Amino acid sequence: MKLHYGVFPTDFGWYAAIVSDRGLRYASMTPTALESVEALGPRLRGAALDDEAVAGVRDRIEGFFAGDARALEGIPLDLEGAPAFHREAWEACRSIPPGETRSYAWLAAEAGRPRAYRAAGQAMARNRVPVVVPCHRVIGSNGGLHGYGAGGLDVKERLLNAEASMVAALG
Repeated sequence: MKLHYGVFPTDFGWYAAIVSDRGLRYASMTPTALESVEALGPRLRGAALDDEAVAGVRDRIEGFFAGDARALEGIPLDLEGAPAFHREAWEACRSIPPGETRSYAWLAAEAGRPRAYRAAGQAMARNRVPVVVPCHRVIGSNGGLHGYGAGGLDVKERLLNAEASMVAALG
């Protein structure tokens, strides 16, 4: 299977994406283009730089950051090789509506393992496609923000605030 990658700027950092014929496989978001590409690490082996191949993902990410709260919904994912619980947690996470948050305990229950809230946290920490799997919408049971690998807690808070604004604009 051929893999392609591209990197592009957003208001929240540089987004690097690896896509296959089936969908978005890996992504990273960091302050610089070089950091975003480096964050993909060995996953880039065999992937060809191809902006056209990632154009669909780029357009939807850009649409989301431009205020289209639903833009991320149509991005297909290729989660080959991911542990089953991680895939289940990531799919549950994708069901959280824009502008809303859920706890790690909720996420664990939705993924079929109600007592596995720490494992749900680990699944979010190992999120292969930040923003598209909106782990920024997952917070602690006490309402506190916890870890965000795609730029830190400041970026997580900015994403949540941006989504709240998007939803408010919809009326």
